[in-house]
Formats: sequence, structure tokens, C-alpha cells
Amino acid sequence: MISLGQGINEQNEKMLKSMGDLSIVTVYTSGGYAGPMGGGNGSSSASSDAKLDDKALESFRSMSGVSGVTPIMNFPYNVTAKAGAGGRYIYDHVQIMGIDMSQFEQMGYKMVDGGKPTTKDQVLAGEWFAYGFMDTLKNGEMRTGTRGSGYSSCTFNSATGECEPDQDEDPFFDPLTTQISLTTGTNYQGDPYVQNMYGGGGGTTVGSDQSDNVTIDLRASGIIGGDYNKGYATADGLVMDLQALKDLRAKVDPAAAKKTVTYDQVLVKAADLSSVPEVESQIKALGYETSSYEDMRKSLEEQSRAIQLILGGIGAVSLLVAAIGIANTMVMSVTERTREIGIMKALGCYVRDIRVMFLTEAGAIGFFGGLIGCMLSGLISLGINVAGRMYAGGMVGSSNGSSGDGAGGTSIWMIMWQALVGGEDVTRYSVIPWWLFLFAVLFSTLIGLLFGFGPANKAVKIPALDAIKNNE
Repeated sequence: MISLGQGINEQNEKMLKSMGDLSIVTVYTSGGYAGPMGGGNGSSSASSDAKLDDKALESFRSMSGVSGVTPIMNFPYNVTAKAGAGGRYIYDHVQIMGIDMSQFEQMGYKMVDGGKPTTKDQVLAGEWFAYGFMDTLKNGEMRTGTRGSGYSSCTFNSATGECEPDQDEDPFFDPLTTQISLTTGTNYQGDPYVQNMYGGGGGTTVGSDQSDNVTIDLRASGIIGGDYNKGYATADGLVMDLQALKDLRAKVDPAAAKKTVTYDQVLVKAADLSSVPEVESQIKALGYETSSYEDMRKSLEEQSRAIQLILGGIGAVSLLVAAIGIANTMVMSVTERTREIGIMKALGCYVRDIRVMFLTEAGAIGFFGGLIGCMLSGLISLGINVAGRMYAGGMVGSSNGSSGDGAGGTSIWMIMWQALVGGEDVTRYSVIPWWLFLFAVLFSTLIGLLFGFGPANKAVKIPALDAIKNNE
């Protein structure tokens, strides 16, 4: 029963990890939006006078429990990226985000490849940025990949009868070695090729001052790890140094650049998960709104705790029945061995030795019962996980041709191994950690001793003469 609760805990932890860095608190002002992607659980205590400027950044950095702070500035105009000979590959409506590169490590950003920008014409490409391009010479064909989701398509192999996972396609080009050309402007609506393909479209005009379109050439110095909780651009867009993005914005719209700089959001990284509530409380006290996954994490923990209590209660009933069984067995043992007890007393055996003998028997019953129970529980747990994975594999394999996290294209031995040890992309419904096995054996032994104490005392209180006369 407890293993099912542990399985729920493991699934919740994986779900939360997939959301990104849980120690990140997104700060925004009244009328802003919650989270880098508009998600998360936001507060509503913001003051209309609160501004996200450099002064606010210093206030956040001075707070206890804070390990890093970076402002977030999103480029407000439509951007088209082109790469390859003659701009063959096009990525329309690219999101560009500016961060404080000096806080890169403190904020927990990770590099997949390459390094941080060292010049103004260098940027960081999102982890799956290259998959956003379409080939204009092949009717807008795009390359596909798992994008870190753990899901990929599969192709049915008639020879083996299995759905074999497809390999991720390589992008059209390597973003680290290919020059990227960006076209943007205050009234730029997007690339004509893309608009014609999708029947029109275009973006939103931002700013009152209009200017001609601007084209700049950039190179990616590195590929940043995708984390939607730290900004959509880390996955599918471009990440620039904050000052470089300010310069680009000034080039596109000089009038807007002259205004006082305020930031769209600020990301504050707490030192650890336990510090998140304290950090949020300090930020709210300054009149800002915050967003984090702390409320969701607490809610999942409470639900998991409630489920574990219910399952634990069911297990406790079974434990009580087992304890009564041990007590009954020991009472019968004492009754059947009354004459033997009398003979031992007549031969001069100490009372404590007789008590220890019966307690040892009771403890042994609990110990070996615990071992057998652990082995049976392990087999049942393995069966649940294997059946769950095979069922999921069959369901996913029969719909959408996706192998998902199921068993499609995987041998039964591999499925059993994954059911035992788990993994990032493996869903286990029943999880028995090593400490639970140890606890179960020790606890069952203790139960045996406790419920064997009464019969053991009964044994030592039997008068020797009466015991010898007993013919049962």
C-alpha cells in the first residue's frame, strides 16, 4: 500500500521537474502576467506604483534566501530569422529575450553546447531553436525531434512485429557554425513567404514611432538549456545579453529607447525550495506580484499525503490482522507445550530463559513473515509496473504511432529492468525504496515481539507441577 503512495510521489516529482526550475520566483507589476509563459500561481498584492527597474533589482538581491536575480526584457517587435545560402531557411516570429549574463550561473541557466556571448553580435540559441526553421525550397518542410519531451514517433516493423522508435532528425544546420540574419522593425509584419504559406497574418505594431525594417547578422556562441520556467526563448528563441538587446531596440526604435527603462519581469532564484515562500513574502511586501510553482507543489504534497494516509490505514488493518495471528499462534504454542515448560522448570531453567525462548520464536515469526511479505510485495510491485508499462505501450503504440514511455519496441527484460530501477522517462506506479524493505522487516519483527510478550509471560507463570501433570 505504501509503495503505491511512493509511486504517486515519484510521478508528482517528475511532473514538477518537467516544469523547470522550481526555485524560480517570477516578479511582475500590476497588470503583468504570471510566469515567463503566463503560467504559474500569481499573487494579487501588487501596488500600481511599483516598477521593475534597476532600483528594484538591487532590493531583490539584498533579500535573504536569494541566490540570483536577472531582469527579463522581451523584444516587442516581430522578428524573422534566416539562415543558409540566400536565406533558404526561415523562422518567423522568433522570440528574443534579454537577461543579465553576469547572473547566468547564479540563476541556474545551463549550457548545452558552446559558451556565453563575448561580443555584441553573439547570442545564445534556445535548445530547440534550430527546429523552428522551415526549408523554403521544400515547400516549408521542417525537421522534428523529441524536444526533450521524452516522446518520439515510431514506425511499425512487420518483421519483428514491434513499433521501433524513430531517430530524431538533425536540424537543417548547426546554429553554432551558421550565421543567422534577423529582420525586424516597429511595423514589421513577418516574412512574405510565411504569410503567403499561411494565408496572411502578421504581428502587432508596437510603439508610436515607425522606422524602416532593420536587418542584423548574428552568430550563436552557445546553446542554452531549455527551461520554460525561465523563459520561452530558452527553448525555442534567442537569448541575448541585456545591454545588447537594449542596443538592438534603440536601433529599431530610437524614440522608445529614450524612455526610462523598466523590465517586463524579474526572475529571482531562491537558494533552495524551502526558501521560496520566504522570498515571495519579502517581494510581495514591496508591492510586487509574484508567481511560482510553490502553491502547486504544496497542493500535490497534501494530496499525496492524504492518499498515503488512506493507503496506510488499509495497510494498518492488514497489520492488525497479522499481529492477532502471531498472538494466536504463540498462545497455541504455549498451550501445546505446557508439559515441556513444566519439565524445563523442574530441571532448573531460569524463568527469563523460558520467556526469551518464546519471545525469540515470536520475533522469528515476525522476521521471516516480514521477509516473505517483502518478497511477495516486490513481485506484486514489479507486476503492477510491468503491466502498467505494457498497457501504456500498447495504448500509445496503437494511437498516433507514438511509443511514448510505454513498451513499444522494448523487450520484456528491458521493461522489467526499467520497472525495477525507474528512470527519467519511466513511469512507475508502485515504488518500494530500500529503506521501506528494511523498515518492513524491522517493524514486522517488532510486532512479533510485542504480540508475543503476552503468551511468553503466560508460559513463565505456569506452575511447574501443574505443567508436568498436564497431559495435553
